Amino acid sequence: MSDTPFDDLAVAVSSEEPLSHHTWLGVGGTAAYYCEPVDSAALAQVVRRCHERRIPLRVIGGGSNILVPATGFPGIVIRLSAPEFCAIEVHRPTITAGAGAKLVHLVSAAVQAGLAGLETLVGVPGTVGGALVGNAGGHGGDIGERVREVRIMLPTGEIEERGGDRLAFRSRWSNLDDGIVIGCRLELDEEHAAQLTKRMQKEWIVERSEQPSGTRSVAMMFKDPHGTTAESLVVQAGARDLRVGEATVYPAHANYVVAHPGCSSDDVRGLVEAVRGRVREKLGVELTPQIEMW
Repeated sequence: MSDTPFDDLAVAVSSEEPLSHHTWLGVGGTAAYYCEPVDSAALAQVVRRCHERRIPLRVIGGGSNILVPATGFPGIVIRLSAPEFCAIEVHRPTITAGAGAKLVHLVSAAVQAGLAGLETLVGVPGTVGGALVGNAGGHGGDIGERVREVRIMLPTGEIEERGGDRLAFRSRWSNLDDGIVIGCRLELDEEHAAQLTKRMQKEWIVERSEQPSGTRSVAMMFKDPHGTTAESLVVQAGARDLRVGEATVYPAHANYVVAHPGCSSDDVRGLVEAVRGRVREKLGVELTPQIEMW
């Protein structure tokens, strides 16, 4: 008798995986099922089964902006950690990358190859897949400006190549949420690697100065509204000192939440809503959460 809906597939699927191990905040319940497919064929089997049986499916990357409820996730969580999903290849002036590759590795590979256009993303955490779906950006633009083609797996398990006017990117948004992003091709500009390395290092220093250090249990709370920053609004609204349970606002970087020992998902969710409410009440601005609440 099968224990899971995936037992007849030649794919390793575990049950009751603690998702707190896979997120920066380190809070939240378990996933009913968890899988790290060895290749796209294995991924397609799992995706098709979920589609057939209406099993909820989510992909997790670096886990830097995810809040999992204490009750967990009732479906399957997939992580694209296999070599096929993490490969990075340079074909000047383009570069291809799997969705599971770390964004910082893609940036480094481009810079070493003398390809410009991604170095401003060096301080952005997470994977290439997450960066594409959320159109990650730095001080000099966002990743969507460089994307020429995206490989996406549809709920049927089929792989589709998308390019041109089938791709849409806006500030921290893309139209890639109807399937699983598995890879992309980006077009970059040729430049001397030494100059790029200096620029990347400078960008890294700036990014580090704007983000909390010394603790991993943090997450950015809100997206920056047009023309200002979420951090400045949190400070102006007097929300920097708010606390809910063991979740606090990071004092030096007020757009980050810190999960202290004993913190729960509900504490984090409550704090995000409390800060959002204070900014709405004091300044009349509705902040949009950056943290993805499952």
